[in-house]
Amino acid sequence: MQKLTAITCFALVLASAACTSGPVSQVDLAAEEQLVRGVSMQWLELDKAKNAPAISGLFAEEGTLFRENQDPVVGPAAIVAYIEDDYAKNPSQIVNWATDRVEVATSGDVAIEYGTWNVTNGGLAGNESDNGKYITSYRKINGTWKVVGDISLSTKPEESAAATP
Repeated sequence: MQKLTAITCFALVLASAACTSGPVSQVDLAAEEQLVRGVSMQWLELDKAKNAPAISGLFAEEGTLFRENQDPVVGPAAIVAYIEDDYAKNPSQIVNWATDRVEVATSGDVAIEYGTWNVTNGGLAGNESDNGKYITSYRKINGTWKVVGDISLSTKPEESAAATP
């Protein structure tokens, strides 16, 4: 009887181990990086087409835009309103950006994009241009990369005030 109990216990331990230790899934980080880069380029193309609703669709529900000297813009509806207002105020603005690098977490569900941007052609007062850096954070939600935060800042040196006599 003890032999039967020992065999039964051993079988239960093996069955339990088989149920809890499945194959370890490996995340293809290079493929995930390319998907994130694709979302960034999709955003750029939508910006060139001035399609604010589609851009907001790239964001998570709590997605946030952070811009210099402004309060954060949170959520798709607020993002659409902000972008449409920007398009109306700067109709000839041309924005470009390039991804410098993307870091994907080993879990495959969080990524950070680093890059550079520039604005030209009347987008700013006096037909000036500007340039800077950005960081965009992504989270994979239901299998799709969504923007959860985007922050940018100008790296253009400030112009010095005219000397006063």
